Amino acid sequence: MNLPQLPLGVRVMDEDHYVLEQMFAQAAQVADSGLSAHLDAILAEIAAHFAREEVEMQRVGVPILPCHRIQHATLLVEAEKIRANFSNAEPQARRRLIAFDLAQLVANHVAAPDRVSSDFFDEKIDYSTPDRRSA
Repeated sequence: MNLPQLPLGVRVMDEDHYVLEQMFAQAAQVADSGLSAHLDAILAEIAAHFAREEVEMQRVGVPILPCHRIQHATLLVEAEKIRANFSNAEPQARRRLIAFDLAQLVANHVAAPDRVSSDFFDEKIDYSTPDRRSA
């Protein structure tokens, strides 16, 4: 398993966070004409990730799931604001909206709501064990 910048020890979170980080980083290499589609792919991945995460949180009985869902909804609203401003921005500004603004929204979510929620998972991955790092 490839680890995200802030591993939480919950597979569904860590795997998806890594994928999103890679998508944010790829914005620098996307052709100007492909930036809108790249943003759309990231927004779709964020929404799909939130759905997977919420299913897993419900399965294990995370007691703060209702609050976490509100955090997801809030982030999606902020992401749509970025999307609304996207078409009027120059290509370099579009890259910044993806690789910095949107990436920072997600990173803040990982560092706070996801970090707290991950504590409620009983079977967390121990990345200090070599056989777990590459699983």
